Amino acid sequence: MKNLIMTVAAAATLLFASEKVNAQDTENKDIALNKTEVQAPVNDGFEKIEISELPKIVTDAVVVDKAGATVDEAFLNAELKLYKLTLVSEGQESETAYINEVGKWVEVK
Repeated sequence: MKNLIMTVAAAATLLFASEKVNAQDTENKDIALNKTEVQAPVNDGFEKIEISELPKIVTDAVVVDKAGATVDEAFLNAELKLYKLTLVSEGQESETAYINEVGKWVEVK
C-alpha cells in the first residue's frame, strides 16, 4: 500500500513537472509573426504624373544641375506649380528634389 501511494505521488510529480517544461518551451520559442507595413497616403497636395509629362525646362534642369541623376518618379502640385521629383544616381540612395515650373530648384521645409 505504501508503494502504491509513493508510485502515485511520483507519477503525479512527473506529470506536473512535464507540463511545466512544455509550458516553458512554448514561452521561450521564437514565434514568427507576419508583419505588414502599411504606409498611409500623405496628403501633401502632390499628385503622381508620368515622367513624360514633365516640362522640357524641368528635365533640362535635372540634366544640367543633377548630373548623372535620372527621374524615377514625378509628382505635381498644380496649385503651387511645383514638381516633386525622386531622383536616382548610380551607387547612391534616391533623393527627393523640388523644382518649380521655370526650372528653379526649391527647398521645401
